[in-house]
Amino acid sequence: MTRNPSLTPAIALSAGIATSYALSLQWWCGFMPIILAIGIYIAILMKSGNPVMAYRLGKWHTAWTAILFLGIGIIDESMSRPTAIPSPQPDKVECEVTGILSKTYGDRLDLLIKGTNGAKAQIRTGVTVLDIGDIVEIPTRRLVETDKDTSSFGRRSAPMLKAKGVMYTGRIPVREIVAKGHSGSLRYQVSDLREHIETEIERSSLDKPASDFLNAILMGDKTGLDDSVRITFANGGTAHMLALSGLHMGILAALLLWMMFPFRAAGKYKWGYGVAIIVLWAYVVVTGMSPSSVRACIMITFAFTAVIAERKNSIPSALASACLLILLFSPATLFDAGFQLSVICVAALTAFTTQLNPIDHRSHPRLFKICEALLVTMIATAASWALISFYFGQIPLMFLPANLLLLPLLPAYLGAAAIYTTLLCAGWDFMPLALFLNHGYEFLIWATETLSGESQFVVEYQLPWWGVAGWVAALSAAAIALNRKEA
Repeated sequence: MTRNPSLTPAIALSAGIATSYALSLQWWCGFMPIILAIGIYIAILMKSGNPVMAYRLGKWHTAWTAILFLGIGIIDESMSRPTAIPSPQPDKVECEVTGILSKTYGDRLDLLIKGTNGAKAQIRTGVTVLDIGDIVEIPTRRLVETDKDTSSFGRRSAPMLKAKGVMYTGRIPVREIVAKGHSGSLRYQVSDLREHIETEIERSSLDKPASDFLNAILMGDKTGLDDSVRITFANGGTAHMLALSGLHMGILAALLLWMMFPFRAAGKYKWGYGVAIIVLWAYVVVTGMSPSSVRACIMITFAFTAVIAERKNSIPSALASACLLILLFSPATLFDAGFQLSVICVAALTAFTTQLNPIDHRSHPRLFKICEALLVTMIATAASWALISFYFGQIPLMFLPANLLLLPLLPAYLGAAAIYTTLLCAGWDFMPLALFLNHGYEFLIWATETLSGESQFVVEYQLPWWGVAGWVAALSAAAIALNRKEA
């Protein structure tokens, strides 16, 4: 606990949230462990007058902290838990449009249902003229509970939809969707800025597939991506390249620090780190604050703050603190697939990469980095395959060669994309960069299709939840055993 004071609270908070969700506990149930924790703490204080007794009771501080945050997790989840549409159900419900995905059959709308404490619906309809932030009215009889969707797609996608808080799905004709107005909240004003940037990218000299790809990896908007592109990257085990994840945030953070060279030249390098933190958070807000990007930004903020304060940064502590902060404000994030994949990959890389590297970094620094790059790909895939199988129902077998080939290219591509987009917003369509991004996208697609063999090297299998739990437990045990220091 002393080495990573945030770890116990983060794990206990997660356990409280998961327990409350699984058992549908009421908020008052969380007060029982909190009262117990306070009682243990008072008992420790009363018996700590003797230094010997205080030392022996030291381990109990971890116990009362864990019990306290277990109770907080129960209260946190139960208070923010989405509720079903009130019974008897009204003929119509009012919703807020939070996402629109244009498909060949029409539009897919992500809706936030009013009066349900955050319950969401995902519906299919025809081509609409709606915008994100619109308030609409839809017929309740068209909605189906996510758990009761008997279609093959519904059964396979149910875990992921529930993880996002989607309690209802359905098909609704356009004529039955009635627009009632538009939300003027700050959230959608920021969304308008994001849409403006995406429009600039779409109007640029980039080919349509490349501009859609750029909006996905840079702006976090995958709505324009063709289904065949998603399938190609999924089959190659490189679908994480399409998501605005910690990998992308790390690359952009490095690019920002490089751009802060005027501060370094002036001897004010700390100012450069401070400006980089502000720019990164502004970027995260504009791109929609996905759980994985928020987690990465919090960790980067800790790292940059440590440099400013001239203190040592601890990646495990930063990861635990990031999870703690995110789950305190948004407990439902615990069940988000992107958040889970992001956390388990970073945790596995922290626990295994250095320990499994057989090369001494002082004697052979270059060979150490090459071996580390190989290990990063292998460890991240080994850590995440169970979750990928559970949520997406497949296991890509060509992940290693695909990632070894494509991941080293991503920093150059993403960096060029960020610079090109910045120039676009300034009114300059720089053609050499546009050509580089077009040809780079074509190469990424070609390489991924070639290596994946067009789904020939993909195993269709959905791991049950207890299999995922077993794999995570095995990873945790291996990490503890590998990192345990000799007395």
